[in-house]
Amino acid sequence: MNPRTLRNFLTSKFGLFVVFVIVLFTGLALYGRHQAAERQAARLAAQSTKKIEIGRMRAPLSEGLEDGVPQEARPPGAAATAANGGIVPFRPVPPPTTVARERAAPPAPPPEKPRKIRYPSLLTAYEPSPSPPPREAPPPERFIPFGTLLKCKLVNTVDSANLATPVIAVLLEDVWQNGERVIPANTLVHGSAQAGRLRDRITAAGTWRFVWQDGRELAFTGVALDREYDHDIDGYGITDGSAGLKGRLMAADDLQELKMLAAAALSGFARGTQDRTQTALGSTITGSVSNGVREGVGEVFELYAHRTLKDIEQNGYFVRVPAGKEFYVYVVETVDPQQAKVAGVKLKTSASAPEPVSAETKG
Repeated sequence: MNPRTLRNFLTSKFGLFVVFVIVLFTGLALYGRHQAAERQAARLAAQSTKKIEIGRMRAPLSEGLEDGVPQEARPPGAAATAANGGIVPFRPVPPPTTVARERAAPPAPPPEKPRKIRYPSLLTAYEPSPSPPPREAPPPERFIPFGTLLKCKLVNTVDSANLATPVIAVLLEDVWQNGERVIPANTLVHGSAQAGRLRDRITAAGTWRFVWQDGRELAFTGVALDREYDHDIDGYGITDGSAGLKGRLMAADDLQELKMLAAAALSGFARGTQDRTQTALGSTITGSVSNGVREGVGEVFELYAHRTLKDIEQNGYFVRVPAGKEFYVYVVETVDPQQAKVAGVKLKTSASAPEPVSAETKG
């Protein structure tokens, strides 16, 4: 490498950077060596200024060992020990009385730990005790079985136009079961008719109630059926046993249909007599006072006809069942007369049970 190349390298950016790095690291090395020398000099100066204090014994270790027996440790207050050159103990031995007292004292009992309470788990599995079998109630001696037909006669007149019309009837015949009379004749039977009508029938279903002459009451469930019996021919009609109380279809106003028809006819007549004019587009109503009056009269009659028709559809007809009509009450549950009550209080079995009737009385 010639001097010119070295000079060009040192004057270049990379050469200057290399020179800077060499100078930097050289300076850091010198500075570090100088700092280490100073720390070493300071450490040696601190060690030279320390004073080492060495403890001394009161008696040399060679004294008292001529006979081969070690020196006896005695309390420092004893003059004989100091005179004889005994070793002064670092920790004096406690008096024997204190040691004996400490050995004789019993150790303190450890504190008793509180007992841990264990509560039973809520998820404890157990086998329930077997429950006793349910006791079956004995069957009643007298009862009305399911599906019995009670022959009754209506006492009051029933109209379908009234809401919740009561149905009051009287039992025509005794009710027998297993040769014993369960319900005597002339017992009142109370029910209620439902609102509305179905053709010429009134529906009466739900809760019925027996009322004896002595004041006993018993509720049961039943449905009213029509009874069509002809006493002259001693036979039954074709509608016997059909659902509902059969009555007569009545009109609220006998002239209501005639009024509706007349109003509709007058409305058409009033509008038909209006004056008209023939134009290229067809016939049109002439605007005049007379035509306005006729149009108004036609509107009035048409409105009256619609109102009459609506009244006929809602309240124009109803069913009336007169008093004395015979019908059946179909029992849809088993009836036990022993469950009868007086003013809501159940009587004893002996008092509430009807007296049996012999076969001779039945015949």
